[in-house]
Amino acid sequence: MKFDDIKKGINFVKSRGLPGVMSRVRYKMSEIGGQYDDWYRLKHEEDEDLLARQRESILSYAPTVSILVSVYMTPEKYLREMIESVMAQTYANWELLLVDGSYANDVAEESIYVGEAERIIRQYMERDTRIRYKRQDKNPGISANLNAALSASTGEYIALMDHDDVIPPEALFLMAEQLQEERHDLLYSDSDKLSEDGRRHMDPDFKPDFSWELLHACNYIDHLLLVKKSLALSVGGFHSEYDGAQDYDFTLRCCEKTKDICHVPRVLYHWRVNGASSVVNEHKKEYALEIGKKALASHLQRAGIMGTANHTEVPGLYKVLYETPGNPKISIVIPGPEEKELVRKCILPLYELARYSNFEVLVVDPGDHEDITEYFRKLELRRKNVRLLDFKGERNVSALRNYGAAKASGDYIMFLDPNVEIIDATAIGEMLGLCMEGGAGLVAGVLYTDKDTVYSQGMAVGVSGSCAHLYAGLKKGDYGYLMRNRANADFSAVCCSCVIMAKKTFRAVGGFSEKFRTELADADFSLRARELGYSVACACDCGWYYHKKRPSLTDAGKSADELMKERRREEDLFAILWANIISGGDPYYNINFSRDDARFTLA
Repeated sequence: MKFDDIKKGINFVKSRGLPGVMSRVRYKMSEIGGQYDDWYRLKHEEDEDLLARQRESILSYAPTVSILVSVYMTPEKYLREMIESVMAQTYANWELLLVDGSYANDVAEESIYVGEAERIIRQYMERDTRIRYKRQDKNPGISANLNAALSASTGEYIALMDHDDVIPPEALFLMAEQLQEERHDLLYSDSDKLSEDGRRHMDPDFKPDFSWELLHACNYIDHLLLVKKSLALSVGGFHSEYDGAQDYDFTLRCCEKTKDICHVPRVLYHWRVNGASSVVNEHKKEYALEIGKKALASHLQRAGIMGTANHTEVPGLYKVLYETPGNPKISIVIPGPEEKELVRKCILPLYELARYSNFEVLVVDPGDHEDITEYFRKLELRRKNVRLLDFKGERNVSALRNYGAAKASGDYIMFLDPNVEIIDATAIGEMLGLCMEGGAGLVAGVLYTDKDTVYSQGMAVGVSGSCAHLYAGLKKGDYGYLMRNRANADFSAVCCSCVIMAKKTFRAVGGFSEKFRTELADADFSLRARELGYSVACACDCGWYYHKKRPSLTDAGKSADELMKERRREEDLFAILWANIISGGDPYYNINFSRDDARFTLA
């Protein structure tokens, strides 16, 4: 994307203002917009009794947390509220290091801000010795200011705050609680926005557990962020060449060095919404978008990932296009076709539209339809890379997939249901790249209905019963919750009607469980893959149609009651096998969302 395109995107945001933008960002979230403040105060805001108990609690491990803040011409109201929010912490073992760049040469001496920050901060220093101040006679930039604070810090952990934001009283205590059993290298929390007058909470950012793919799209980790000081020093602190996106660069470098990353699903950081705030004002200078892309590109290079960082149509949202070195062979396994017209829609576009050409098509044929069998016999004669596999076993989708995978000659396997049709010409190559260079164990495409609405873009486990398809019903091209449907991301499970993986991954997982005939087979396979350390991702720009089909022949002659009993048996088995994630909550579908549906509504 060209720089002019970025500018257009920013102008789009400016022309509508924050409310207009957020109305597009939310996916069926109007109730959150109207009810979130009440919900926050009821579900998240700690009462005085609990805060008092936190102050009296003695934690077995109570590391000093050094809060680093770069101050620059901060309005008095916001500076005071930021400092006082730290002083109000129920966790006492902290220090606040403020480095002031307000005396920069480019600031007019008559500015009301020059000297004000120092005067205010020194007032608080007289009240609390944990507050420390350093004045910069020249402003070397935010990274240099943060490095000065880092160098002066004495804590085992550092935390980052912007000079006009606030944290709730329980923030550091709840983060420290997470360190009692394990000394995590990096911790991050959820966040929201705070109105200019400080009275109303809005626009919550409920985050997933750690997702490399989402981090490749944006700095979703953001604040509140705690990092071991030793880790921060080992990556070289903050780099001035990334000023404007220094937090993103810093977070990427930290995450490269550790896998010990903990998400605390509580709103422990409040971004200030005001006329000078970066969360509203696209006044985050336009070059910051280029700097963010540069930070991402540098990360890819350091990690040895063959891919390029790109802008998207959403300002500040990036996309990595991964390469497919060697263009390995893909075995496309199509289980049990039942309708000839759907079969044609599935197979012909693979040759006529798809740009990736090194594949074979394995059609697993249970022999239910002579006309379809005959169609494929003729296709075998015309296409050297089509094979018809006679299947004689019990007919269910898991068995058909497993049989096809056993006959695959490619290094990668794509499972493609016979009612699925490719939309995006680059879909196969992009999914393969995400699997190869992106490091994902399983990569699914986005499935759309014939009405151009999402059928599945990832799955949430333990939601709407056993599991639910995410973004279902969202119109193609629209924005979902916080625009995350426009980014590649990790999930606990994906729909395997269109999924690619390495053949060795399939074998390691042990294939699909033939005890499941429904989409629970997909969820079960995904979760078993994750247990082995494989990530499960969905490629946001790899669209496929999921055409409506007739009920499976295996269901023919069965009453609705019989089908319901079979479904319940599968759900009971799934509930036993995956009780931990169902009871504990899907780590990629924040626990603050309702489990009654998968529409990102409040719990």
